[in-house]
Amino acid sequence: MDNETIVQALQDKIDQLNMQAWDVRVYDSLKSFELSKESVELARSINYHSGLAHGLKSLGFSYIRIAKNNEALPLLQEALALFESLNDLKGQAVAYEYLAIIQRNWGNFGTALELLFKALELSEQTEFVENAGTEYYHIGVTYKYLGNFEKALDWLYKSLSVYREINNRLFQSYPINVIGSIYFENGDYTQALEYYQEGLILRQESQDKLGEAGSLDNIGFTYFKLNDYPQAIDYCTRSLAISESTGDKRSQANAMQHLAEIYKQAGDAVQATKFSNHSLQMRKQIGDKRGETEILLFLASLDKEQPGKSHEISGWLGDALVISEEIKGLDLLSKTRFALYEYYKQEGKFKEAIEQLELHIESEKELHKNTINQKMLNLEISHKAEKAKKETDTIRLRNEELNELNAEIRQQKEKLEITLADLKSTQAQLIQSEKMASLGELTAGIAHEIQNPLNFVNNFSEVNTELIDELKSELKSGNNQEAISLADDIQENEQKINHHGKRADAIVKGMLEHSKASTGRKEPTEINALAQEYLRLSYHGMRAKDKEFNAEIRTEFDEAVGKINIIPQDIGRVLLNLYNNAFYALAEKKKAQGENYEPTILVSSKKINDKVEISVKDNGMGISQKLMDKIFQPFFTTKPTGQGTGLGLSLAFDIIKTHGGEITVESNGEDRTVFCISLPA
Repeated sequence: MDNETIVQALQDKIDQLNMQAWDVRVYDSLKSFELSKESVELARSINYHSGLAHGLKSLGFSYIRIAKNNEALPLLQEALALFESLNDLKGQAVAYEYLAIIQRNWGNFGTALELLFKALELSEQTEFVENAGTEYYHIGVTYKYLGNFEKALDWLYKSLSVYREINNRLFQSYPINVIGSIYFENGDYTQALEYYQEGLILRQESQDKLGEAGSLDNIGFTYFKLNDYPQAIDYCTRSLAISESTGDKRSQANAMQHLAEIYKQAGDAVQATKFSNHSLQMRKQIGDKRGETEILLFLASLDKEQPGKSHEISGWLGDALVISEEIKGLDLLSKTRFALYEYYKQEGKFKEAIEQLELHIESEKELHKNTINQKMLNLEISHKAEKAKKETDTIRLRNEELNELNAEIRQQKEKLEITLADLKSTQAQLIQSEKMASLGELTAGIAHEIQNPLNFVNNFSEVNTELIDELKSELKSGNNQEAISLADDIQENEQKINHHGKRADAIVKGMLEHSKASTGRKEPTEINALAQEYLRLSYHGMRAKDKEFNAEIRTEFDEAVGKINIIPQDIGRVLLNLYNNAFYALAEKKKAQGENYEPTILVSSKKINDKVEISVKDNGMGISQKLMDKIFQPFFTTKPTGQGTGLGLSLAFDIIKTHGGEITVESNGEDRTVFCISLPA
C-alpha cells in the first residue's frame, strides 16, 4: 500500500471519527470527547487541516460541556483560524458560536452577542438552517442573562420554530427549557412547569442524560415553589441519581442543595442537614466558591431553628464572610452581613448587630448602585450588538431603558423602607441594653422626611410611563416633532428623579451618621443648627406616629451663640429626648382638652457670659413637684408601661455633666414645663 493510499485511509478514519463525535456531542459528551481527541491527534500527525478543524471544534465543545472554558478557548481559536484558511463558512459559524458561549460563561455578554451575530450572519449566508436555530437560541439565552426577558423570548421562540420545522426534537428541548426558566424567574411556576415537563420528555426521547438531569431538577424545584414537597423530592432525587451516573458534580451539588431546601421547608432537619453538607463538600471539590457561600448561609439558617447551635452558626457565617469578601461577591456579602445581624440580635449582642446591619445597608446601597450601572451597561450592550442588525430597534431599546430604570428606583424605595423598618426594630432592643433611646425616634423622623423625595420619585416615574406610551404612539404616527417634545419631557423628568433620588440618598447618609456610636471627641458645632435639626426630626417622628398631631413650633435663637465645643451626637440625643418628651406632653393634653387647646413648644438659645443656655418650653401637662425630685433618676418614667424606658433623662443628665454643664427643670405642675441646658461657651 503506497503512502497516498495510507494518508487517504487515515483521512477517511478522521472524518468518520469527527462525524461520530459531532452526532453524539450533546447526549454523550464523554464519548464525543474521546472520539474528537483521537481525531485531533491523528489529524495533527498527517497535517490534515480540515479533519483537524472539525476535531478541534467537537473537542472544544466537549470541554465547554464540562465547564472547562479555559481549555476550550485555544482549541476553538485554532479551529476558527483553520476554517478561515479553508474558507469553510459553516465551520466558522460554529466556531464563532462556541467562542461566544465561552465569553458568556465568563460574563462578557457584549462580546458574546457580537460573536453570535457574526455566526448568525454566516449561517444565514450559507443557509445553514440548523445552526441558525442554535444561534437564535444562544442569543436568547444571552439576553436572558442581560435581564431583557422580552427580547430573550423573541429569540427563543424563533429558535423553537426552526427546530420544529426541521423536526429536531432534542434541540427543541433547549429553548423550551430556557423559556420555562424565564417564567420561573418571574414567579409563574405553573407555566414554568409546563415548559420544563415538555423539555424533559424531549430529552428523555433523545437520551440526553445531562439535559434530563437538569430538567428533573428544574421540575423538582418548581414543585417546591408550588409547595408540593413529595413531588419535589421525587424529581430532585431522580436528578441526583442521573447526575451521579454521569459524574456531573455540579449537577449533583445543585440537586443536593435543592433537596436540602425542600427537606428544611418540609420540617425534616436531619435530611436537610445531610444533603446540605454533601452539597457543601461537592462545591468545595469543584471550586464553586459562590455555591459554597450559599450553602454556608443555608446551614446557618438551618441551625438557627435548632437549640444549642450558636457555635455552629457562628462558624458557618464566619466562613461565608471570608469567602464572599475573597470573591468580592457583593450580593453574598450583603446576605452574610444581614445573617450576622440576625445572629447577633438573637444572641443579645446588640452593638455588634447594629454594626452588621449598617454594613449590610452599605452593601445594599453599593449593590443597587452596581445593579443600576450594570443594567445600563447591559442595555448599552444590547443596543450596540443589534444596531448593525436592526437599526429600527433604537427607540425601543431607549424606552426599555427608561422603564427598567424606573422599576429599579421603585425597587430601591421598597428595599430602603424594609431596611428602615428592621433598623427601627433593632434599635428598640438597643434602648434597653445600651440606653440609646434616641435611635428609634430618629428613624421615625428620618423615615417621615425621606417619604417626600420618594413620593416625587414615584410620581415622576408614573408620569414617564405615560409619556413613553405617548412617545410610542407619536412615533408610530410619524409625528417626529411631537415625539422629540415628549422625549424632552421624559429627559426633564429623569433629571427630577435623579435630583430627588440624591435627596433621599443624602437623608439616608444622615441617618447613618446619627446612628453611629459617639466618637467621644468634641468638635466645634453650630449649636443653633443642631437644635433646629433635631427639633424638626422629633416633630416628624411624632407626626409619623400620630398623623392627627399638630403643634405650633417657635424658636428664638441667639445668633451670638455661634459654635461651641461639644460631641454633637451626644448633645443631639439630649435635645431629641427633651423634644420627644415635650411633644408627648402636648399630645396627651390635646387628647384631654380637645379643640380648645393649642399645643405650643418654644426652643431658645442665649449666650450669657461664658455659658450658652438652651431652653425647651412647652404648655403641656406639667410636672408635679413630687415627681420633679425623681425626674433624672434611672428607670423613672411618668409614661404608661411600655411607652417609656426611664433612661432618657438619666442619660441626658450624664451627657451634660461630662460636657461640664448642667440641666435643670421647672414646672408649675399644670400647664408649663421648661428644661434648661447650660454648656460652656
